[in-house]
Amino acid sequence: MGAKTLARPKRPKQGKGAYDIYRTAINAAFTGFMWLFLLFVLFITAYPLWYVFIYSISDPTAFSPTFQFLPNGISLEAYLRVFTNDGFLNAFFISVARSTIGPIVSGVVTMMIAYGVSTRDLPGRRFFNWYFLFTMYFSAGLIPTFLLYQSLGLVNSFWVYIVPSIVNVFGMILMRTYIESLPAEMKESAYIDGANDFTIFYKIITPLCIPVIAAVTLFAAVHQWNAYFDTVIYNATEPRLHPLQYFLVQMVAGIAGGSGDAAAQMAAAAAAQGATARVSPTVVRMAVTVVTIVPISLLYPFIQRYFMKGLLVGSVKG
Repeated sequence: MGAKTLARPKRPKQGKGAYDIYRTAINAAFTGFMWLFLLFVLFITAYPLWYVFIYSISDPTAFSPTFQFLPNGISLEAYLRVFTNDGFLNAFFISVARSTIGPIVSGVVTMMIAYGVSTRDLPGRRFFNWYFLFTMYFSAGLIPTFLLYQSLGLVNSFWVYIVPSIVNVFGMILMRTYIESLPAEMKESAYIDGANDFTIFYKIITPLCIPVIAAVTLFAAVHQWNAYFDTVIYNATEPRLHPLQYFLVQMVAGIAGGSGDAAAQMAAAAAAQGATARVSPTVVRMAVTVVTIVPISLLYPFIQRYFMKGLLVGSVKG
């Protein structure tokens, strides 16, 4: 008979010492504190947006100006007035156009520049890197810039929203860093197979750079959607070129009412047509604010996975 295998005796369970109990209590207390702190941050961040939304669908005579979590007298009359206003529709179209054309054109040009300056055997590579970096910190100033755009025919033109932002230097640096992190052997193998730089850029480099392209594109789209100061400087006298943000600024600036206040005019039109719910200029402004926020907020979830990966460019080595 073979020798029986002896079972290893079990060690007696050791009770937690005073230090282990103390450390567990501290960890639990810290976790609870962080949960409370993050919930507080979430509240102070989300409540203003929620307040604007419930105000935009409430009866202004029943809505309290203090803290309120639920709307009073739900009505979509303000949104109806907003979406049937010609000025708003034109501004919405301009914002969508510049937030679409601008990032696409800028992304293509910036990606091509990033690929060029990432090539180690490019003549003058160091000069071009410093040249683009210089433009991030120094500019000619507002008046020379205005005179330059005027001489180029960009003032009172839609292209003043697109042309000046074609080259995104910060995005170029992110893209260049990402391309430099790719294995150099891929390009060498493609050269051996007879591919040229355009083929390598289009079929090899660009598909691998989707995360950083998505991150840079989102940055550019948010910038274009929220921009209004360029309208103040270059297109203030052209109402047909006013974007949504400038339309909202004009409405907020006219909060006292008056003949030039678009919100007051929409509210008066609602009252004249016998709207079932009262519509005040403030409610209309709140509705425009919600419509301004929602489209760009809906864009983020679709490219979140690429966006987070693109932001980590250069943070992890090896």
